[in-house]
Amino acid sequence: MKPIIVTLLALSLVSCKDLFQFSPNEVRLEEHEKNLNQKNIQKIQSMHPRENFRFILIGDSQRFYDEVEDFVASANTLDDIAFVVLAGDITDFGLNKEYRWIADRLNKLKMPYIGVIGNHDMLANGREAYRQMFGQENFSFTYAGTKIVCLNTCSNERGFDGTIPDMPWLTKELSDTLSYENAFVVSHMPPFDAGFDKRMEQSYAQLMSSSKRIRLSLHGHKHTALRTSPYGDGFEYLVTGSMSKRAYYIISVGEKGYHIEERDY
Repeated sequence: MKPIIVTLLALSLVSCKDLFQFSPNEVRLEEHEKNLNQKNIQKIQSMHPRENFRFILIGDSQRFYDEVEDFVASANTLDDIAFVVLAGDITDFGLNKEYRWIADRLNKLKMPYIGVIGNHDMLANGREAYRQMFGQENFSFTYAGTKIVCLNTCSNERGFDGTIPDMPWLTKELSDTLSYENAFVVSHMPPFDAGFDKRMEQSYAQLMSSSKRIRLSLHGHKHTALRTSPYGDGFEYLVTGSMSKRAYYIISVGEKGYHIEERDY
């Protein structure tokens, strides 16, 4: 077969999307790649609610593609996980391709997953890529009487302009305590991080400890696992390590509160 025919045949098997890229910062997705959080939340809410259930917390998948694949293999051995939460820094440089590479791997999970935005996800056109692939930066859902509230806390990426985190939105989400038995708040940067707007740190901490129904504040960003109560109010903050640490947290939710287990893989 002549070389030119072989070349044309090879080109015919590759989509135009993969052949031509005008800029590494362009945002271009297929329809099935869009609004992943909404699609996965629908799957979560369609499941039969269990009074006692478990979910997984992971963080900072940026660059760690082999580790993400191994995590998926480990999580898929568990039969009683309701969903997985990725606490931000899905990407390293906010690139469309990076989002794709991680989503392609996480889509092999047998349970639904949701992704929260991180500071690296806001680089270049990453914020727009996140919005198209995952959806709104601030969102919530309820499963089996437990409310999961997810928000952007990467204040530094907006120059600490007072818009991140959106405290009025968060306060409203947590105010109707009659609508849930437990609440877990998920974001990338914990309030005691330098990238979190210091003008909002105390109001965030006070909101977390304002109700016994708010169980944990869950985060990534530090790349090292940390379980701490830094404000002297007894409220606990859980920070998961990056995927490079080859470990994740399993959080069990039940009538008596929650239980945290760290699992290596």
